[in-house]
Amino acid sequence: MLRFTFQLVRRNIKPLILIVSFLTFIWLIVDTAHRPEFVRHASKHSFRFGSNANEPEEHWYDRTMGQFLELLEIDSNITADESRNSFEPMACPRVKTMVFTAFTGNSQVENLWHYFSLIAIQNSYNSSSTDYRIQIMLTNGTSTELGEIFESIPFEVINMKIIWCFPYKSILNSDTSIEFGKSYIQLFVLNNQAKRLQEIVKVPWEQQKQFFRLRTEAANTAKNLLHEMRQRSKLYGDEEDVNNLQFVGIHIREEDQLPYEYYYRAMTFHRKMHDTGALLFVIICENPKSIVCSMLNEQSERIEVIDEHNEADVDFALLTYCNHSILSNERDIFPSLLRGFGNVVVYGEQHDRSQHAIELASFKENWYSIV
Repeated sequence: MLRFTFQLVRRNIKPLILIVSFLTFIWLIVDTAHRPEFVRHASKHSFRFGSNANEPEEHWYDRTMGQFLELLEIDSNITADESRNSFEPMACPRVKTMVFTAFTGNSQVENLWHYFSLIAIQNSYNSSSTDYRIQIMLTNGTSTELGEIFESIPFEVINMKIIWCFPYKSILNSDTSIEFGKSYIQLFVLNNQAKRLQEIVKVPWEQQKQFFRLRTEAANTAKNLLHEMRQRSKLYGDEEDVNNLQFVGIHIREEDQLPYEYYYRAMTFHRKMHDTGALLFVIICENPKSIVCSMLNEQSERIEVIDEHNEADVDFALLTYCNHSILSNERDIFPSLLRGFGNVVVYGEQHDRSQHAIELASFKENWYSIV
């Protein structure tokens, strides 16, 4: 019998090997797919943590939760037990509340995208007939970065109590649909590099001034600069020209590396679009002696080349108060959005720093792409 079994196995050894290999392969796929490190950033996945997370598969693993808290700049050494001991049940919302926040960005530009995206989401749901209360919260790092531009940020900093109150958590990417789950309280977190352009283009940003208050000193400095330029422009024309003068803001940085021809064509385009009065181009240069800034400064028409300010909010205010814009960099998008009027020219050739401006130009009537 043993000999017969041995011969049978020997004759069928290859099919048996294939079957075992196939089963092992399937097991590896299933095991890998269910590991937490492969699912923690799933854009439409909701996770549970806290007093309502009763089923084992709905718990976040300690390692995953630690990474999540670190991205939100919350002390990951605070364990669930410690949080539970200091937790006050009555502090949690008793109405249908959806909290939106974002991981801390790696740069000021990324934090600005998150800030504009969160306000756009709030604006979208506040203007609809939803019966949910929408609340925006920021990380400490994001608030600090934004504080370099805006005088005050009207949103609270997220903390461990909020994490504990909201058992359902969803990660949002740029195009993730927002779906309210079965819980009456839910937390949505914007992922790194998320930009909610679809919501952003629908917001009348000039009406959202309560979220973007500039320092009084920065605002006054920018206004005084424009006033002085207007007075100097009397040397180029009559009184009527000065009264009707409009400003075009440009900020040129060393990292932009855009060709001189782009600025020349953009300036020509602005002049053709504004043929009823005079234009003065205000060019903020990180390096006024750079090739592009030097060539622009040599033109005989109304052009003012000034040094970049040490305070970022002064240049931000200056670009906001100009009537029109020529964009050099992704960060110049935000003053143009907040102004809400005027013509905006963007560099039309696709690269890392222009793709989002080009996309916005495809939605907004007074934005134009020029190569």
